[in-house]
Amino acid sequence: MALNMDFEARLFDPASRAVELRRLQADDEPAARALLSATGHTVLELRTLRGRRQAAAGGKRKEDLALWCRELRALLQAGMSVVEALDALAAAAGPASMHEALLARLREGKSLSTAMQQVGGFPALLVASVRASERTSDLTHALDAFLRFDDMVGGLRRKVISAALYPAVVVGLGSLIAVFLLLVVIPRFAKLYSEAGAGVSTATRGLLAFSALLSAQPWLAPVGLALLFTGVLWALSGTRPAQLLAWLLRVWPWLAVQAGHFERARLFEALALLVHGGYSLHEALGVCLTLAQAPEMHARLTQARLRIEQGAAASVSFDSVGLTDPVTERLIRAGERGGEFDRVLRAIAERHRQTFETFIERATRIVEPVLLLGVALMVGSMVVLLYMPIFDIAGSVR
Repeated sequence: MALNMDFEARLFDPASRAVELRRLQADDEPAARALLSATGHTVLELRTLRGRRQAAAGGKRKEDLALWCRELRALLQAGMSVVEALDALAAAAGPASMHEALLARLREGKSLSTAMQQVGGFPALLVASVRASERTSDLTHALDAFLRFDDMVGGLRRKVISAALYPAVVVGLGSLIAVFLLLVVIPRFAKLYSEAGAGVSTATRGLLAFSALLSAQPWLAPVGLALLFTGVLWALSGTRPAQLLAWLLRVWPWLAVQAGHFERARLFEALALLVHGGYSLHEALGVCLTLAQAPEMHARLTQARLRIEQGAAASVSFDSVGLTDPVTERLIRAGERGGEFDRVLRAIAERHRQTFETFIERATRIVEPVLLLGVALMVGSMVVLLYMPIFDIAGSVR
């Protein structure tokens, strides 16, 4: 099953100097922008209409793609041809699988990259890498290169997820403890205080009143938790995570700088993969347009590609659109002079990867203690307010 999205775009046509509306389907927003830019139009606005699942013989989930590449590489290294390897994978996957669709096109005399492109469900970078390997008959190297790129990007994403998981667990547990105190513990203390006639402070009185409200209206707590859970699911569905991330990047420019390191690590690793496979830098940038997640990055790649097409050097083109810093610019210049440009691009990607990983590690070291302190202060304040009247009762007894 391949996920297709319906988009509505507002375009500016330079030829007629008019703005028009157009609807199209694409796998995601970057792919839609790449399709529209290829027609020569300027994308003014791109809006997602709806997402739908289409039955497709070649649809593969992202989590299955790396496994498929590893299995195919292992069979090729064992001495099988591409057709034999796909036939073995088709036998394991069963009838009506993506492998059958690929085999049908290969038996028609088409190349593997063409078959993958026609079947669909494969990222443009993998298709381009396979197409480059067809010139040198080294498909295993192409799969290795794509897996290296996938491992790098997947590793960065896993670091972000693991860094966000611990704070989410801390906040969740702290919230559950607070709800338990409000619904179970505090009402019992409130009954004790009313029977003993103990005086309580204003803050404690407010805490007891809030607990009494939750006890009198038992539906408030589960409804509130259900609404919170629903809101989180709603925020994480569809294109809303990307919209939320874009909003956060606009609000916090320093976060946008760090996210830029992630984008550049993906970009330069992909460029290194394609340049090593025999693509020119101009061709590689065209393929990498589908990798750009942010509209700003897509525009920068388009401008850099245009400048290179006009004859500008790579270092000048990248620097003019803001894709480099002083160190990266000097590395690209060294690559232009000394050859082995793919190694230079991979070194740049590694530099951005390390910078992003360092940011994640430092942010984790700061955020985790702050969250622990915040949760401890919340629960501790409730406990202290709850026990203060007991201290007053004990003092009056003496």
